[in-house]
Amino acid sequence: MSIIVLTYNQEKFIEKNLQGIFMQKTNFPIELIISDDCSQDKTAFIIQEFIKNKPSHVEIKFTSHEINLGSTPNFFDALQKSTGTYLAFCEGDDYWTDENKLQIQFDFLEDNKDYSMCFHQVKNISSNPLINNSIFAQVEDRDYSAIEIFQHWIVHTTSVFMNAAVLKNKAVQKLFKHPELLYFDTFLYMACSLNGKIYGSSKTMSSYLRHEEGISNGINYKRDLKHNHLDEIIAETYGGKIREHANWQIFSRSRIAFFGLLKQRKFRLALQHLKWILKKKGNLRIYLIKKYA
Repeated sequence: MSIIVLTYNQEKFIEKNLQGIFMQKTNFPIELIISDDCSQDKTAFIIQEFIKNKPSHVEIKFTSHEINLGSTPNFFDALQKSTGTYLAFCEGDDYWTDENKLQIQFDFLEDNKDYSMCFHQVKNISSNPLINNSIFAQVEDRDYSAIEIFQHWIVHTTSVFMNAAVLKNKAVQKLFKHPELLYFDTFLYMACSLNGKIYGSSKTMSSYLRHEEGISNGINYKRDLKHNHLDEIIAETYGGKIREHANWQIFSRSRIAFFGLLKQRKFRLALQHLKWILKKKGNLRIYLIKKYA
């Protein structure tokens, strides 16, 4: 099986990430693909030193890019190097906490061939005491649908274990045509539903480090435009209830951004959100019903 670790300026965290991977107890070999996106700190050096003492069952493919590709192109590049039957992911600032995580998930997919992906509960790690040691999202021991994954931020990257055959389906092939996307994770997890069922586990086996440098942190109206672009591709790919929800998300997100930007007198950026509002104006009736019902 293949593990993909993406890194960028994570010198403070990468050792703990690799420790969580190296401690895994498995009865199968591991291919660890580390792709550093031209870090400006000591991330690449720390990785090179740390992997000198890798476990014997782990084969390492380490790439240190000479130019910054961006998170999604870096991910696509790493995927091209993977050869395993299964895939797992752990961003450079997150880490696994259960030494049996991979074996548990491997055994589940091996024993249940009608499933294409499984994931588990994740714990938040933060300097904010209100967040620290809390649960990222409550996960029940049951199957999850693509629309549940889309509607709720429930699947964290560190928890995913999936069949690599998913990479060949029509949704992922469409994803590969969009390296400009800021996010790729939700799209990829939803795509697993085209190959089989998706199972969630309440067992907590990894930690998500929440900090200011995180890509999803805070309000960012420019980032919201990229999020709209992703939701538009999801709508085009799946249709039905997923398309309805995607269009609502785009309308709602841009409506909030539009009025926020007007207050800040950032008219050029507000206009870009207005274009999305007009494109999804069919959702105005839904908004009015929700607001005044």
